[in-house]
Amino acid sequence: MGKRKKGKKQPRQVIVLKQPAQPAPHAIPLQKNKPTWKRIPGWLYGALTLVGLLVGLRVLYPSLSINDDYAFDAMFPYNTSFSIINEGFWPMSDISAVCSADFTMLPWTADPSDKSSMGLHTEDGNHTDFSRRLRYKQRVTLPCNHNVVANGHRIAPGARLRITVTYQLAGTRIHRSQVFNFRTVMGWGGQSYWQYDD
Repeated sequence: MGKRKKGKKQPRQVIVLKQPAQPAPHAIPLQKNKPTWKRIPGWLYGALTLVGLLVGLRVLYPSLSINDDYAFDAMFPYNTSFSIINEGFWPMSDISAVCSADFTMLPWTADPSDKSSMGLHTEDGNHTDFSRRLRYKQRVTLPCNHNVVANGHRIAPGARLRITVTYQLAGTRIHRSQVFNFRTVMGWGGQSYWQYDD
């Protein structure tokens, strides 16, 4: 028997097959649900903020309402005072009023042949700062009850009264005016009374 040659053994080569790399399961980013408030677009937040601001200013901004206050003479309804109320939450200050009237003075007698009627205009702007401050829902009487004066003469229906109230927003330099117009109308009993005329 022959002898085999003993030589060095050749090392076996290891062949590594490369497979495409796959990310580990824990490395996949998790999709989180966004809260509802984060899903609302920014422009909608801006619009809602603007609407809220406008509503807040409207509620705070002062506004006057006017009412008949007191009739000094039931037979002469022109001699009636008026009162104003602050309908806004922002206080008013330095309130002034200008009162003007246009009316027709009729003759002394009821004789239809007497045509001596006269159109008159009165204006009284001396009521400056008659009230220093007017808070929410407070009332103050306007000094505008002596503008339709005819020295005992009869006054034709359709007299007009214009009241301009000027005030300042308390704590600011902002001034504002509101105008109230009235005219006389005939009631059921033949008496005239003031009616708000927008």
